[in-house]
Amino acid sequence: MEAIDFDTLVVEVLSRLPAKSICQFKCVSKAWCAELSTNQFAILHCVCLNKAKNRKLISLNDMSIDVDNVIYGKIEFGSTKSISFPIETPPLSLCFLSSLDGLLLVYCIRKLILWNPTTNWYTILSDDYPKHVFDHEYDTGAIYYDQSNDLKVLHIKRRYNNVFASVYSRRFGIWRDVEFMNATNFGSSSYAWSVGTLSAYTVYFIVSQSWWVIGKKFIVAFDVLSETFKLINFPLSKDLIPSQWHLITLNWKIHMFVVSEPKELIVELFKLEGEVWHKVAPTTYNGIQHMDFNE
Repeated sequence: MEAIDFDTLVVEVLSRLPAKSICQFKCVSKAWCAELSTNQFAILHCVCLNKAKNRKLISLNDMSIDVDNVIYGKIEFGSTKSISFPIETPPLSLCFLSSLDGLLLVYCIRKLILWNPTTNWYTILSDDYPKHVFDHEYDTGAIYYDQSNDLKVLHIKRRYNNVFASVYSRRFGIWRDVEFMNATNFGSSSYAWSVGTLSAYTVYFIVSQSWWVIGKKFIVAFDVLSETFKLINFPLSKDLIPSQWHLITLNWKIHMFVVSEPKELIVELFKLEGEVWHKVAPTTYNGIQHMDFNE
């Protein structure tokens, strides 16, 4: 019987295993641990999971944290499993700020925590939140890998009408401040921030005036390589139409759903190319439309 080389084993076998099994195989040797910890393997593993169309849905309830299997967009009946958060706290007090490859960035009792629900591994990134109980509601963030395969966390805080940004390196275990765009007033409580959506080497946030339906909207982009922020125009001027907006990554590119209802329901899909949004799906009326994502 012909022996299987290690590269073939990684690509054809290990990349198809669940995350918990990957963690166990890291204990085989230093070489296995190094290979299974690379960003390239993380991407390969993510692609294999995407092909399987298998997802997990985490639900926070009064007394429990429930996990369901989502297969081809539908919750698998009877798959519900209850898990515990590593720190004793009511489930509804948890606030999820970001996720990546099974890792969750969680705010919990004045602490910022990186948590893997599959293995229940966690680490406290910060515990210096002020006592004001509403301050965490003004925070957002993102998890990503940089070009050196270091897992990093971007944390955006809004305090005293200002925006403060910092980046955490898991490799070095330290935080470092990064400069935000001081010319904006996005630190005001009148603006709402979405969670970050990672696409390639950029994290995108929707920033909108939360108290006015017809308020202004912006896209804030964070380049993870240069660690700089910039503004990108919104797809279309929807200031006079009540609408909702959702960022997603399709085929490794950032897209946005815009859902509005002037008289009839309208759903539009846009793709960002450079700094210009292009419509890639026809307008939908009365909620009926076939969308083809194979671009």
